[in-house]
Amino acid sequence: MDASPAPDVRALVERALFAFLEERRRLLPDAEDLVAELERVARAGGKRLRPAFCVWGYRSGGGTDDEAIARAAASLELLHTFAIIHDDVMDRSPMRRGTPATYRQLAEGHRTMRGDADRFGVSAAILAGDLALALAGELWWTAGFPRDALVDAVAIYHAMRAEVIGGQYLDLLAAARGDATPEETRRISVLKSGRYTVERPLLIGAALAAAPDDVRRALAAFGAPLGEAFQLHDDIIGAFGDPTTTGKDADSDLREGKQTLLVALAKKAATPAQRSVLDTLLGSTHLDAQGAEQLRAVLRDTGALDEVRETIAGLLAEARAALAAGPISGDAARALRVLADEVDAGAL
Repeated sequence: MDASPAPDVRALVERALFAFLEERRRLLPDAEDLVAELERVARAGGKRLRPAFCVWGYRSGGGTDDEAIARAAASLELLHTFAIIHDDVMDRSPMRRGTPATYRQLAEGHRTMRGDADRFGVSAAILAGDLALALAGELWWTAGFPRDALVDAVAIYHAMRAEVIGGQYLDLLAAARGDATPEETRRISVLKSGRYTVERPLLIGAALAAAPDDVRRALAAFGAPLGEAFQLHDDIIGAFGDPTTTGKDADSDLREGKQTLLVALAKKAATPAQRSVLDTLLGSTHLDAQGAEQLRAVLRDTGALDEVRETIAGLLAEARAALAAGPISGDAARALRVLADEVDAGAL
């Protein structure tokens, strides 16, 4: 495995991100508490995947301006902050990165005031997410690139924002309906996370570097399967992950009735008894630890878990082959191989 060149990228992006948030805390005194919460969420962890893919897409295209790409990539981290704050509200996830989710953190700050603290927390979290989205746009347009480069890349940026919201809606809708085909779940995975985590950030970086078409095609061919592999792996973590490692509630995806490929394949292969377990327990607001273990047993025993792992392996092989066959070389190729290896190892 290649040695990872990623730490310098994370440090570069974090310097730009936290300098920007500190400046905004001074310039937005009426929203200082919300900006402070955004900074708390960002400092709690995260691997800066979207910024990393953006930077390496930029470098793959020959870009060399570290300061400007750091700010543009940091805007993607703020966009991700918007998404996870709202996602935790929608999923009622109590934890994020081993700390309280924003809606719970802000509710706690309200306990000594009047009114319903929990309602305040949810309302304030929605505003915090909205502010993250607004600040992401500001950081993007002030990154320091020529306007032509920003205009070229922003079409991809806008498409990514719309896709992730559309994917989240389809995710909610599938859970509410309680059913989705394997094909539908894969479409949801691509929209709500796959493109937004890997492919679009790579292409945004390439556009900012005015990369030639062959580089952009190679990045898309690499990023599309890698992004889907990332989300399918995340679905496995959502059902089988250790909360001490993930920093998330172990059973929230099962309690919310997420219609993942894992679930769709299990339903397709289930015996009548196994299907009864899925229909009764998946999506139950009263799901306890014993019920969650019953669901996990069905996901394993139907062969769904093994089949998703095989799908991930095929997607990773496709991504690696696309990278090897393309024109990207040097540090950028090594960095992209490392990121693919980390998905393969389950490190993401």
